[in-house]
Amino acid sequence: MKSSIAILFAFLILAISCDTSEEQKEELRSTTYTMYRANYNPTSGEVKVTELSPGVLEFEIILKNTDPNSQHPAHLHFGSVREVGELAFDLNPVDGATGKSVTILDKETLSNGDLLTYDAFKQLDGSVKVHMNEDFFQHMVLSFGNVGKNEEYFFDGVAICTGH
Repeated sequence: MKSSIAILFAFLILAISCDTSEEQKEELRSTTYTMYRANYNPTSGEVKVTELSPGVLEFEIILKNTDPNSQHPAHLHFGSVREVGELAFDLNPVDGATGKSVTILDKETLSNGDLLTYDAFKQLDGSVKVHMNEDFFQHMVLSFGNVGKNEEYFFDGVAICTGH
């Protein structure tokens, strides 16, 4: 009887220590930003930045009204959408057929050499810009939004993108 109680007690301790419930999992931090339409383009949506694990970020862009026959280049820039802003990082292009782009940055550094963590991203003076295409309209912005510490956009101008 004594050994049965000891075995039961050991089993309970083991079961408790191996708990994989939702309470034990870390909650992912994420922030969603609005992506506005540029000029007369009807393309808008959002970009969601999620910390998958320390130093690993996912940038998910979801746009409506994209050209199903195009790949739309996407970039993370330093500075607000009002500024030309140096390229900080190339994001995966938005697939025009789905309107989606997902980029995983695993302990990546930005063009200025800074490591991009979630906390660093939240302090970044940045913006995301999605372009028409890689060819003729490569500098024309299709959709844009401020990210990081930048305030919401108040519709007073969008700088074109150069240097990429």
